[in-house]
Amino acid sequence: MPSVLVQLAALPTLLRDRSAEGRRALLDCITALYLSDADSCSETVREGFGMLLKDLGAVADEDGRAALASTLLDVETPPMVLVDALLNDTAFVAAPLLVHSPQLTENDLIDLIDRHGAGHAAVIAQRQGLSATLVRHIVALEDPHSLTCLAENADAPLQRADFEILLKAASALPALQLALITRPDLPADVAVQLGWHVAPQLGGKAFERAMAIQPDALQLALQTAAARGIATGDAQPHPPHALAFAVDKQTRNELKEPLVVRLLRDGQLDAFHACFDRLTGIDRATSEALLDEPGGYGLMTACRAAGFARSTCSTLVRLGEMGSRRGTEEVFRLMSCFETLDPATADRLVGYWRALFASEPLEDDHSTEAPHRAAM
Repeated sequence: MPSVLVQLAALPTLLRDRSAEGRRALLDCITALYLSDADSCSETVREGFGMLLKDLGAVADEDGRAALASTLLDVETPPMVLVDALLNDTAFVAAPLLVHSPQLTENDLIDLIDRHGAGHAAVIAQRQGLSATLVRHIVALEDPHSLTCLAENADAPLQRADFEILLKAASALPALQLALITRPDLPADVAVQLGWHVAPQLGGKAFERAMAIQPDALQLALQTAAARGIATGDAQPHPPHALAFAVDKQTRNELKEPLVVRLLRDGQLDAFHACFDRLTGIDRATSEALLDEPGGYGLMTACRAAGFARSTCSTLVRLGEMGSRRGTEEVFRLMSCFETLDPATADRLVGYWRALFASEPLEDDHSTEAPHRAAM
């Protein structure tokens, strides 16, 4: 009771103060008066307070209205006229209710997204206990911030189709890349593709997730990719002069690992891809993609799958993407992975990349040598 009397005594002064600070103080004062009896007052009194606080909030700043929204979370039956006004305010003001209010139903949240768009959707994406229907509604907007918030919400039940949309958006969104990589439910084959989008410092995380890919899951993923047109078509042929060079070197028994190292170092990329293909069975389109992967994990995996010597792999990954050199720390990290990577797993990943980039059929047994390797 003493605190209520203090609030009442302050009202005349606050009512005369027309400044922004005075409006905020008046809003806080009336809010405190309401909260002092919020759960036991009659419906008429509750709605009266609601109308008054709504009108005061309309002339207060956003911080004041957001604070008011937060206080309503502690009220069992808040004035609906006030709740509606705050929910239909800016996303910043509505955020406390959008994220935490247990009274909002799925239909309420969908309606708010439909009426207010990406701003409210991004906040709702942070809510615990989202349904699959709500997730699809947020994903359908394809709003970068909303997608990132959704990926950061480990409780959000993302489905396969959701991950594919998130993957497509991730190429230009570092925050979304990080959120996806750290999700425990990220499909391994999505992690394989994600490696081509992330910055080098995140490539290791994507690679670790990709190693979990299993033959059955890989086969299913490839069938899905083919059905949805993800693969890019026929393998890109080598230029005639490069192919002739590789065949000549093979005939002379000079097609060996030091040769591909020298070709990459000298920037002779056409000849490099042709010789790399003859040594590993990896087509030009896929080997170009491996060089484009910024972290170096793709090239390292291909070296492991091909049975290259450690020194060969170390030099190739040091030369790096399109001949640009990597630092010692990056090379050390890649070679640590090279030493622990199971060759059969490496072969599965390379098989996935070949199907993805060159639309080659996946061999039944991923642990067998590729045709060109067997010939060597």
